[in-house]
Amino acid sequence: MAESPTDLESPLLPHSYSSFASEPEFIVDITTEEQQEQHQPDNPSEVQPPSDERNPFDFLGASPLSLPPPTPADPFRNHTLNIEGFYEWAKIIICLPIAVVRLVVFGLCLAIGYVATKVALVGWKDRQCPMPRWRGGLMWITRLCSRFILFSFGSDFL
Repeated sequence: MAESPTDLESPLLPHSYSSFASEPEFIVDITTEEQQEQHQPDNPSEVQPPSDERNPFDFLGASPLSLPPPTPADPFRNHTLNIEGFYEWAKIIICLPIAVVRLVVFGLCLAIGYVATKVALVGWKDRQCPMPRWRGGLMWITRLCSRFILFSFGSDFL
């Protein structure tokens, strides 16, 4: 067995196995509109862009790839380092009891479902035939308990 390369820069497959080894790679140059404006000459009709900067989809009439400038906003921070103001405290006071109720519902449903499953399976030895009607009816309790568990985690169907 041939030794595999251990560095991160070498290709995973050798070029002899690649079906696209003879074709050049397609490289998309991502520049912002500001960078495009800086590099445009005064008279664009006189200057032909180099072959690697041309739009490969020009024959379709598609415009070149342009991306908006990156936004400085960080979506993972709300810039609230401390709990300040009435609104923040009101959210905590209102949502804390809801979280406690959801945890209690989760615990109760887990316990009820476990007990119902244990009772339905006690003494049932014949695994080839379907469950008797009373055992199947008792297993519906576990189905309802699982729905309430999902509801306690925030799912909106019951």
